[in-house]
Amino acid sequence: MFFEKEDLSFHILDVLELKQKNVNMFNNGRNFNAISFRYRADTILKTETSECHLKDHCVSYVPARLNYSRTSNIDELIVVHFDTTNYNTRNIEYFVPKDPSVLSNLFRSILDCWNEKELGYRYRCSALLCEIFAECYVQNFVSKPQHSKIQSSVEYLMANYKSSELSIRKLAEKSFMSEVYFRKLFKEEFGVSPQKYIVNLRIQHAVGLISAGYHSLKEVAQLSGYDDYKYFSVEFKKAMGVSPSNYLYNYKPE
Repeated sequence: MFFEKEDLSFHILDVLELKQKNVNMFNNGRNFNAISFRYRADTILKTETSECHLKDHCVSYVPARLNYSRTSNIDELIVVHFDTTNYNTRNIEYFVPKDPSVLSNLFRSILDCWNEKELGYRYRCSALLCEIFAECYVQNFVSKPQHSKIQSSVEYLMANYKSSELSIRKLAEKSFMSEVYFRKLFKEEFGVSPQKYIVNLRIQHAVGLISAGYHSLKEVAQLSGYDDYKYFSVEFKKAMGVSPSNYLYNYKPE
């Protein structure tokens, strides 16, 4: 999930305050991401596959290039538009903070800083957005059991996810259990299957390698745990919405 990311790279495009009533509009694949804090809201964001009902104090993330409609009786929010190079999803994500006052103040501060445009304001706004991301991460963080039955497997996974020889069978063996039982316990702890978790780690690593620009795409695939470049390309496109080559030439920051 977006709010569970701890290493986003970004470039701020704009910070806006909106106060609207009786909204009924369609957004057609805007070429930027948006994170917002709603002070007052009775708003529905709807895509082809999901519907999100946003209320007071809700924080939401809308990815770039997503078609969605917004209908609202009232919608008062501060929104930050930004580019990011190392996260892609086709889903709107949102949550209600446990302590909304902290995020409310941060969003108000970034808006004031952006509008005042004092010397160095872009650096200060970037720092404030980092604070926003950090607070969202903290308020969404769920600690994993330190002495769970699969701890040995998780440690082995983190040390070896870039190896093409890693398998679910090997991971299960590290905790002396069957693959079926391992998959069950892993999903209970991490919310996704172990295979999906591995793919996410590999694609994040691949994005970093592509952005660094030191390796060919085939080398990136191999260094990220994929011996088969075609399979890597398919997995990359599923995760990022574009092929590795399109990401390299069209989405790499200048």
